[in-house]
Amino acid sequence: MTQTIRLTVGAPAHGGHCIARYDERAVFVRGGLPGEVVDARVHHPAADARFWNAEVAVVIEASPDRVEHPWPEAAIGGVGGAELGHVALAAQRQWKLSVVRESLARFAGIDYAGEVRAAPGDDDRAGLRYRTRVSATAGEDGHATMAVPGSGTRNTLHAMPLAVEEAEAALLDTKAEPGHVIEVATTSLGQTYVSRDKGDSTILTEAVTVGDRRFAYGLRSGEFWQVHREAPGLLLGEVLRLVGDAPRVLDLYSGAGLFAVPFAAEGRDVTAVELAGAHTTKGRSSLRQNLRGYASATAVMADTRRTVVAMAQADEDWSRGAVVLDPPRSGAKAATIQAIASLKPACIVYVACDPVALARDAKTLAMSGYEAEQIQAFDLFPMTHHIETVARFVRAH
Repeated sequence: MTQTIRLTVGAPAHGGHCIARYDERAVFVRGGLPGEVVDARVHHPAADARFWNAEVAVVIEASPDRVEHPWPEAAIGGVGGAELGHVALAAQRQWKLSVVRESLARFAGIDYAGEVRAAPGDDDRAGLRYRTRVSATAGEDGHATMAVPGSGTRNTLHAMPLAVEEAEAALLDTKAEPGHVIEVATTSLGQTYVSRDKGDSTILTEAVTVGDRRFAYGLRSGEFWQVHREAPGLLLGEVLRLVGDAPRVLDLYSGAGLFAVPFAAEGRDVTAVELAGAHTTKGRSSLRQNLRGYASATAVMADTRRTVVAMAQADEDWSRGAVVLDPPRSGAKAATIQAIASLKPACIVYVACDPVALARDAKTLAMSGYEAEQIQAFDLFPMTHHIETVARFVRAH
């Protein structure tokens, strides 16, 4: 059953939708903009539900920030992956700014007075051609498909304008066994690798430049790497700045060592912790390989919380050190944050891909004696609701 209702669209909410009201019920609306009047479709509108999910069917009164979607296949009724494509690029950042402010204020009591900064080149590319990693599932004919949210169906892809040109071409040209995941990675050195099965693996080489310094990394295909073409350098530069001259650095959720390698190259005492690869041989750990040769660096392939708790129990001195963490979208969670705070580092630099998770962990940090000194949000996922935020916490006086 589908019901069509008329709504006046309200403020953006975390997750890529806006909030509206209908008969005293909250309605989470996709495809709209604040202030618009729309007719929206509600699928299976349960009368006793506290809220409904809806999608815009017809725009009655359009916002001046509404634009033609640059990827029609991903517009309302199409595949996922570009839920803010109907919003002008500058307005997308204002949308995300409102989400960051609301998240930090609601969950952490923090007043964020900053902005959401664009990555270099994104305005010139109209918010497109930034992804160096893309994936899709092979359909019945072997070609790439993506899911239509909430429908249970998959559509064959004919374009992928969020991807860099080489990655788009590789994704659309590749055929695989039906149901297999097609993964494409284009590196900063111009290599493009295609995996047609989770068993496929090869070593990719990435290079990241910050100022006049250049750092090299090797990682296996499928391992985590920032997807925006400018994100590794941008985030590394920000982390280096916020850590400052701390002689010791504990890099948690280290991945392939994006942050750990430059600190190790400077001769600092670096401990990098990453669970992925903990059960593989030393030769297959990208983090170990990237830190090999740096006498002052140690790679620990283990659970983050358990490792930090053990360090605290060993009474290690981190009073002049810094902790850097880049956890998954769900955040580090209270137990890990409390363990980090128990080390009593001079500063904590938190790289977050979810503002609500950051805010919740910031509240735990506040309860553990740390306050937010600097916060900066970045738009590293144009056309989507995702936001990257980097924050520095110091011990409260």
